[in-house]
Amino acid sequence: MSARPRIVVASPDKTEVALLSEWLTGEGLEPVPLRSLPAAIQELQSRRCDVLIADAKFAADGRLRAAVRTTNQRAQLVLLKGPDDQPTDTRDTVCLSRPVDQAMLLCHVAMAIAEGRPPRQSARKRVMPLEAIAAGMPAQLIDVSNEGLRLELPNGRRSALPPSFTMRVPLLGITLTVQRVWMNNAPGAGGVAWCGGALHHTPPQARQKWRAFVDALPTR
Repeated sequence: MSARPRIVVASPDKTEVALLSEWLTGEGLEPVPLRSLPAAIQELQSRRCDVLIADAKFAADGRLRAAVRTTNQRAQLVLLKGPDDQPTDTRDTVCLSRPVDQAMLLCHVAMAIAEGRPPRQSARKRVMPLEAIAAGMPAQLIDVSNEGLRLELPNGRRSALPPSFTMRVPLLGITLTVQRVWMNNAPGAGGVAWCGGALHHTPPQARQKWRAFVDALPTR
């Protein structure tokens, strides 16, 4: 099963669907292109998605919103609107005007994926920067929780981490599989990036060792 976030793209415009799917694939996401409302409803009711990008007319009667909620209550909606589209219910929704700006779309999708994840179940703890190897690249572990972590990546590495990657912490002798949840530039750090990740398909022994490490840290 793919670990990539699934993004349903529902629009009657063949060119738009193809272009948006290309952008999403380039970001390591899994687009699901659909060009009819019935097909989109069937897909959303049968399989979980992380974000729904939809033509505003498709979403006008509320059936798409109801369908996506059957498999993921936290899924976020991004509506694509033309100049003649009427206002729609915008609860838990981002509205983008056509023509769609690539950077704006990808930014909202990244935020929607992060917001749609289950909330953290335990406290986040800061650690002194700890050497780590993420997807074969040098990184620093800067805070942790039982369910996840935050990494700092050097300049020029913002787009280098795949949606799911292996992270090794040599000092602790721990190797984990991490699912990328969000990435952004560290404030005032001159291009240094932060990555938030969740532990993913972690073997029991590695998870136990990780939790022992987290539990031993003081809460600030």
